[in-house]
Amino acid sequence: MTENKPQNVPVFNVPTATKYIVAAIFIVHLLTEVTTPDTLNWVYNNFSFRPAVVTSILESPTGPGLFHIFVILNSHMFLHHDWMHMILNAGMLLAFGSMTERRFGAMKFLILFFLSGWVGAFAEYLIADPNVDVYLYGASGGVFGTMGATAIILLPRFRLKGVLAFVGALLGINLLIGATPLGTLLVGDGAGIAWAAHCGGFAAGMVLALFYMRMSVATHNSH
Repeated sequence: MTENKPQNVPVFNVPTATKYIVAAIFIVHLLTEVTTPDTLNWVYNNFSFRPAVVTSILESPTGPGLFHIFVILNSHMFLHHDWMHMILNAGMLLAFGSMTERRFGAMKFLILFFLSGWVGAFAEYLIADPNVDVYLYGASGGVFGTMGATAIILLPRFRLKGVLAFVGALLGINLLIGATPLGTLLVGDGAGIAWAAHCGGFAAGMVLALFYMRMSVATHNSH
């Protein structure tokens, strides 16, 4: 006699690296919510990506200055405007990051997430007004990178037409809320949607995913 016992399948089957990135985003935001206003200002002043500060450093580069750019390229991805901003990014990362990590593995996912965030930050840097001290923060660049990667992953299943519709819808919504007054209604006065960072991250994610898939094919053929 045999008995079929139900397997214990996790309700939230999130890959390890994605899970830890989301947890880190949540913990950092929680800490910013319970700290003092002075400490919070210090955190945003020193760990946001600020194009005006980057320009100043690059005009007269020093070792510590370049190291500061490296730090803020990463740290700005763990800071968020409010709970809604954080939850939205974390939720999208759970979905698209999980798919990316399952397809390419933890290490390649992490490289894609952070490099997409870097490209997104510099995309915003390129369009920023040098006379305005803009503060860029949020995981959106990396999150949009995983969206771009997902578009490439889905290409064999949904073909070019389906993927182009997916890309067009995402970027269209992004430009709508980022380049129109609708963005102000969503995030409130004094803040805006970093549409250039989103587009830069998305493009970087697509390129890296294509590179990963070509690497995989080349490795398979070499065997």
